[in-house]
Amino acid sequence: NFIVAALARYARDNMFGSPLYEPKYETELLYVDHANRRVLIRDVKTETEEYVPYDLLVGADGARSTVRDAMSKRHFDFECQLGDIFQTFKAVHIKRPESVSPTSLSLLPNCLPSGFTGISLPETSGVINVSMGVPRNRFDSIDDELKSDDPKVVAKYIKDNFKAFQLSDDVYMDWATQWVNQRWNRTGQVYCNKYTSTECKLVLMGDAAHATSPSIGMGMNTALRDAQKFVELLNAFDDDLDRVLPQYSVDRVPEGNALTNLAMNLYCFDERVQMISILKSTIRSGLHRFFPSLVGPDPQLILGQPNYTLSDVYDIATKQGILARHRAINLRIRQEFFERETGMVKKEKETTKTSESSWMKRGLVVAPVASLAVAMFVRHNL
Repeated sequence: NFIVAALARYARDNMFGSPLYEPKYETELLYVDHANRRVLIRDVKTETEEYVPYDLLVGADGARSTVRDAMSKRHFDFECQLGDIFQTFKAVHIKRPESVSPTSLSLLPNCLPSGFTGISLPETSGVINVSMGVPRNRFDSIDDELKSDDPKVVAKYIKDNFKAFQLSDDVYMDWATQWVNQRWNRTGQVYCNKYTSTECKLVLMGDAAHATSPSIGMGMNTALRDAQKFVELLNAFDDDLDRVLPQYSVDRVPEGNALTNLAMNLYCFDERVQMISILKSTIRSGLHRFFPSLVGPDPQLILGQPNYTLSDVYDIATKQGILARHRAINLRIRQEFFERETGMVKKEKETTKTSESSWMKRGLVVAPVASLAVAMFVRHNL
């Protein structure tokens, strides 16, 4: 948000009055008429609608992108998957403690009971953004204190259980006040097999292309790199969109899909498996430090480093077996939760019927064994 605001101020200060610049804030994009290269927009204050022509339409309009919908309608080979990150979370903006770097992100695995994971991102003016969440299948099991609407209750709980870094009493209370004054959040996740349409002159960037979990803190960085790469290609191909657009997809689709996959599966929803993964990660990091030619780096520690792209990290994590192992478990947990949530699979009740069902299952095992034993006995006596 700080970066977007800065860019908006720059455009206002340096381009206002230019025939090439016409800001339209508080405007809703309703429809993309790709055949005639125009968009239908609505002013949210006056509710007036109008068509606006375009030469190139940049779809940076979020996880539920209207621009992306136009690609779905035009291209039968365009594949897109929209879901959620399977996390319920809250985020607070608090004063940065001295122990936290003002220029680095901090990963916070198991930062609270019930399997909470978090991330701390630096902001301006000595503030950090701390986002913490729990998989949706564990939400009912989190402690009542975190669901309380009393800031004092939440502040005490955070102080007693959050050990990643120490805060002052005032900051704990600030944290708790923000916590109780917001709802539990969920956010979308997007996978696409291409980010451009040469025929429609469309390009996807940011969340429209690869909305993701904040768990690895690379969403905004990847969106900025989308824009930077597009400008590089415009310069390289002398603004020839027929060459720029296909190459943009070639360059950015691996990075965007690596981002969403890493954010989803670098961590495991199974708390026991995740703890084992953290232990392995710690051991690998130590061995890599002393024997870099023999032991490869841990994927989490090279995220964001300039020498490694996200697709590089994805490749390393895949070859180390991390993603396949976590993905299988995460998909199973998500599917089981979906089945229970939608009523496809009924929740078991502590009733006589359940007890009978349990004995029936045991009977299905005992009966064949007993039959085999009788058969062997009869054969022996014959």
